[in-house]
This record gives sequence, C-alpha cells and structure tokens, in this order.
Amino acid sequence: MSELRWEKSPNNDGASQVKTLSCIGAGKTGSSLCRLLSSHLSLNQVINPTVKSAKAAVELIGSGEAIGIDEQDFIEFKPADLWMITCPDDQIQVVGNKLIRSGVLASGNVIFHCCGSLSSSIWDAPDNIEIKVASVHPIHSFAEANSSLNNPINFHCAIEGDIEAMEILTVPFKLIGATLHKIDRDTKSLYHASTVMACNYLVSLLELSHSMLQAAGIEQGKDRNILRPLIEQTLNNYLSTDAKKALTGPISRGDINTVSSHLLALDNQSQIWRDVYISLGKVTLDVAEKQGSPVENLNKISSLLEKSLNLGMYKDQNEN
Repeated sequence: MSELRWEKSPNNDGASQVKTLSCIGAGKTGSSLCRLLSSHLSLNQVINPTVKSAKAAVELIGSGEAIGIDEQDFIEFKPADLWMITCPDDQIQVVGNKLIRSGVLASGNVIFHCCGSLSSSIWDAPDNIEIKVASVHPIHSFAEANSSLNNPINFHCAIEGDIEAMEILTVPFKLIGATLHKIDRDTKSLYHASTVMACNYLVSLLELSHSMLQAAGIEQGKDRNILRPLIEQTLNNYLSTDAKKALTGPISRGDINTVSSHLLALDNQSQIWRDVYISLGKVTLDVAEKQGSPVENLNKISSLLEKSLNLGMYKDQNEN
C-alpha cells in the first residue's frame, strides 16, 4: 500500500480525504503518539474517563475533540478510520470489545493498541463487518511526554496483527520516525519481557547499585550518582560493540578471590541484593566464557555462586 493511498482516500464524490484517528485512553503514551500522528492525519476524538482528563490531553496534543466516557456512551462516538486504544493494559481488552460491539466501527476500520505484552488477538472482531486489528508497541519510554514531543525521536516499534492493518499503520508510524519490526503474536509476551529487562529493570539495577554504595558508607551529597561516568561508558561500550567486547570486571578476569569477597560482603545484606548478584553473575559467566576467560576459573566462580545461593536458601528457610 503506497503512502499516497494511505494519506488520501477518495470520498464518494472522488475528492481526497485525510484518514482520521480517534484515541481512547490518552495518557502519556496516547497523548504523545496523538500529537506526533496528528501531523499526518486528522485527529477526531480524544476519549478519556472524564471530560477533564480528555481536555488536558487535547491541550497537550494541540488538536482533537475532548470526550469523557463519564458523559458520553460508546455508541455516540463519531466514526474514524483508525482507533488507537492506549488505556491501562488491564482495560484494553474490555474497552476494545465494547468499542467493537458499539456499532461505531465500519468495514475497513483499523483498531489497534500499543501494549507490549498483549497481542491483537484479545479482541472479538465480528463476522458481519471487516474490522482490522493490530498492535503497535513503541520501544520508547514516554515517562515525560513533553520531552518526547519537543525533541525529534527515532524509535523502534514491534507490530503484529492483520496484514492489511499492519500495512495501513506502517505508513503513519514511519512518518513519525518509527522503524517497525513484525513480531509473531505467540511471542509477544517474551518480546515485552526483554524490553522490561532493558528499561524498567535497568533502572531497578542502577538503584540497587546506588543503595549498595550508600550501605558501603559513600556520602554523595549533591553529586547523587558518582557512578554516572562508569554507567555511561559501559552503556556506550555495549551499544557500540557487543557484550563480548564490553564486559570487564572480576568474572571477566576469572578473579575468584574478588567474587568470593563480594559474596561474603553480601551475606549480611539484603537477600535481594545477594540473589540479584548471583543471578547476574551466572549470566556474566556465559559472556566471560565467550571472551576466552580461563574455564577452570569460571567453573570455580560458578561453584561459588551456587554454594552461596544454596546457603542463602538454607538460611532463609531456617529463619522462616
């Protein structure tokens, strides 16, 4: 499907018409995407739980009609070519099915959500009209909407669903800077778990490291994160090369004594700290082996990690 065909669809009189989009659940992600997409299509309705929240979203987006579900039923919504559902994940299935049953949708309409863990198969598309379903998950953090809107972004998206729906959605998302990657519906949750590891859990790991620093007696004052240069250099090394070239540290060197001292230090600290250290240590062993670190030393470190894990489990059981 060409861009021209997507951007301009003929009316009954032969005139061209820009495709329309309505959004249900315009929070940080929904508002950001609506603002970006509104440069390439016509934004119809921005539908939120309340009129107040809908108006706040429209003010941020800069276009669209604010609608509150508290004052208007689904059957009163205006038609749109594309329907984007960006409400909380646990409401997507219910909201989408309610929209489908409302009678507002017409043949050829596309309904899609932006959740990473759910596929488009959660909706019950009727047989009497040809509604296309899909999901497009931006691999991008919209923690601060204004930051995403004020700075040009190039990001990746995972897309799955009906073939025609994916073809239609690919064009506007490419226009706002997205590179799309087709994914199988059945592996959607595993894909999303990987993004959680890279984003959410990375923040948690850095915070855990910060807590360890405090427990070691390092007073950081105004310079809250003295680990920043180390973090940035490590991340740059990984992104510019790979894990094999970026990994440094005691396991990479096969330094048994240092790992042993870490485990002893963690023995009197939080169980979570010890468990995370051991779990990530096991992953690190695999990378170190690819680097060519002495296998004998790596095996000894592996035994140390297992022994510490087992002792920790025994200790926890006795305490309970």
